Amino acid sequence: MRIGTRLVTSLTIAVAIVTGLYLYRQLSAERDALIEQREREILVMARTLEVAVRNAVRRDQWEDVQELFEEAKGYAGVARVTLFLADGTPLVGGDQEGIEVTPAKAEFQEAIQQNKAKRFFHTLNGEQALHYLRPIRLVKRGPALLEIVYRTSQIEGAYLRRRDEIVLAGIAIMGAIAMVFWYLTKRNISRPIQALIEGAAAIGAGELDRRIPIIRRDELGRLAAEFNRMTENLKQAREQILEETVKKLELERQLQHSEKLAAVGRLAAGLAHEIGTPLNVISGRAEYLLPELSGGDLRSKSLQIIVEQIGRIRRTVEQLLGYARVHPPHIAPTPLPSILSNVVALLDHELTRGGIRVELKIPATLPSVAADPDLLQQVFVNLLINALDAMPDGGDVQVAAEAHEGVIEVRVEDTGCGIPSESLPRIFDPFFTTKKVGKGTGLGLSVVYGIVKDHGGTIEAKSEPGVGTTFRITFPVYRP
Repeated sequence: MRIGTRLVTSLTIAVAIVTGLYLYRQLSAERDALIEQREREILVMARTLEVAVRNAVRRDQWEDVQELFEEAKGYAGVARVTLFLADGTPLVGGDQEGIEVTPAKAEFQEAIQQNKAKRFFHTLNGEQALHYLRPIRLVKRGPALLEIVYRTSQIEGAYLRRRDEIVLAGIAIMGAIAMVFWYLTKRNISRPIQALIEGAAAIGAGELDRRIPIIRRDELGRLAAEFNRMTENLKQAREQILEETVKKLELERQLQHSEKLAAVGRLAAGLAHEIGTPLNVISGRAEYLLPELSGGDLRSKSLQIIVEQIGRIRRTVEQLLGYARVHPPHIAPTPLPSILSNVVALLDHELTRGGIRVELKIPATLPSVAADPDLLQQVFVNLLINALDAMPDGGDVQVAAEAHEGVIEVRVEDTGCGIPSESLPRIFDPFFTTKKVGKGTGLGLSVVYGIVKDHGGTIEAKSEPGVGTTFRITFPVYRP
């Protein structure tokens, strides 16, 4: 059972008990009031009959008294009117059945002796009746007693009708009070509690942006405020945890990158030592034999191929050595427009042959970056070479830069084949490549990543297969 239902039920029961006690008291008072009202009516009747009886007795008109008593019996509820002598003898009126009861009652003698009205209840013809005794003094007859017998069924009928009215009114009042309790409880208790329950459920489901509207100034309003404050603290704690997790993952990635650098360095040093000398010997012998052979000799062509392939091996080893060797950047004010212009001029032949159009959107007022010019040039050379490889059928490359908040942001966008989403997180790892075998060593973007980090910058990539790739790089502005 809900709290609101329990509260309404408890309040309704309490009100019902209080109302029941009040109605019981009212009904008792109503019964007494009805009896008192009938007694007043009987008193008035008795006084009227007393005057009439005295006048009739004075004129000795007993037939008029009897007729008067018969007419009095016609009054609602009056069962009998009798005039008794002091010795208990019925003088006028009255039915014979049960008439002997009245003189036998102690109230009869008390009324005669004390000359004071008395009353008592007695069963008459199977129903309770009120006997009212009023002493009077008759001329030539002495003391007498006027009795009026009133059926209490008349009082009971009026009482029952009044009871039904009061009970129905009480039920209606309790129903109205219960409805008011229900409405106020639902508005002031059930709805705020339900809002708190829904808010707690939403937080349990991870919706930390959920807030409970505060429209009250009572305890539930303060509870809602504390709930919102708790939610805000949870949100901030989650954001802090996420931020720390991202930093931790970035740190782990840098550590892994450093470990890979160390592994590549050991590999490069071993390769340079193990294959460097044999390659030099082979290359030297081949170059020594080339002048002794004519240009049309097939052996000359084979020797030339040997020399070229050894050069390729040597460049790969040098690239490995260059990647593994740590070169601290020589920071200097470096104008980005001139660096990019040099890179485009350097790759102009390859870009033209591949049908690649490069658009530079570099503001003339762009401040210099704090960078090593040679390393910065290497960054953009590698990025443009990657764009060239991603667009074998030609395409567009846009290089744009803007300065804001102490950094310069550079975006390199191409319209190439894009990078699959499952490969995107690994593109800066050494030896990871999405190019075909023989097209790359997987070191270009790793070199770019290392250079950018050494300059205190950031780099991130967004790509959609079939649409293109965008690299976003930031470098700090040079501050003297």
